[in-house]
Amino acid sequence: MANKTISPAQQRVRAAFKVGQAFLAPLHGLIKKGFAETARRKRSLPAGLALGYTLQVAIKHEAKGPVVDPSLVRLSDGSLPGVYMPELRRYADRIELTHDSDNAALFGEDDRLTLCAYQVDKGYAFVNEQIWQRREGKVIVPIPEGFRDDGFHLYLLVSNRNGLKYSRSNYLGYSTK
Repeated sequence: MANKTISPAQQRVRAAFKVGQAFLAPLHGLIKKGFAETARRKRSLPAGLALGYTLQVAIKHEAKGPVVDPSLVRLSDGSLPGVYMPELRRYADRIELTHDSDNAALFGEDDRLTLCAYQVDKGYAFVNEQIWQRREGKVIVPIPEGFRDDGFHLYLLVSNRNGLKYSRSNYLGYSTK
């Protein structure tokens, strides 16, 4: 079999694909749930949809190679409405999100909120273990002991009570100590 030469355009696409996959890998469990509804409708795989969106929208090509812009990445996609006026506070041992819950009855009081803290450089992510509902107006994620000095990209996902429908994930910013 003859050796194929790879064009610069193919190298660029392969590099973008590799960077996108590496960014999404620690978030696979969330993506599997968050894109499940869309994947069923489009007859596709959740990870494939998330990676496709990341490659189309969130990859920035720079001189040193492709880079993922975390603010443009989606961890979930769906028809549920998100939360309004989210406000973040970081304490030494937890990250707390509060939001406007006055209209929760209109959107689904029992919708569940998931706050994801993602440390890209070290390749780990964690979410709230306690179930928080839209009507409560807050979500608290405890920061494990060894990770309290790290900075995190924060994403908020909203699902219905049985976890079958999701909203589009919201990027909430980067939180430092």
